[in-house]
Amino acid sequence: MKRLSVAVTAALALAACSDTDTVGSVQTTAPPASPLEAYAPTTQQRTEAVAALQRLFDALEAGDADLLRSVLDPSVVMHSTETRDGQTTFGSATVDALATRISTSDVRLIERMWDPVVVVSGSLATIWTPYDFYSGTTFSHCGVDSATLLHTDEGWKIVALSWTRLQPPACALHPEGPPNG
Repeated sequence: MKRLSVAVTAALALAACSDTDTVGSVQTTAPPASPLEAYAPTTQQRTEAVAALQRLFDALEAGDADLLRSVLDPSVVMHSTETRDGQTTFGSATVDALATRISTSDVRLIERMWDPVVVVSGSLATIWTPYDFYSGTTFSHCGVDSATLLHTDEGWKIVALSWTRLQPPACALHPEGPPNG
């Protein structure tokens, strides 16, 4: 009986240390360290998806409406939220309005992201990243961008873009400091 007790204890200890347990006749697996771990992109997916969002920022800075349209799906949905003086407002934008704004701006519109978090499932990707925004050399605002992209025959296209518009200290500025003039 003592041997059986030792064997049962050893088996339970091994099961407790395993990533896989058997409960009744159902085998269960320990959850991933992060709930999004199963959606970690390949290096290529991450590089290409982040590059698509960066092209949007490049279009803003260059005032290039054609580049902007090349990375945004024509049916893109764009929304923002801003809280000032305790009042929260929401806004939306269209591709045409954004293209007009950037192509007629007298100053460079500089948006910079860092530390993007990218998740992918098949042809769907989401990027969540802090950003800061400058109108020329003047700081305007900062916040978080959330971009949803679909992988098409032409590569990753942004189909939804939402962002918060905040002021420090409610959000961080780019770790490299202000952009070069």
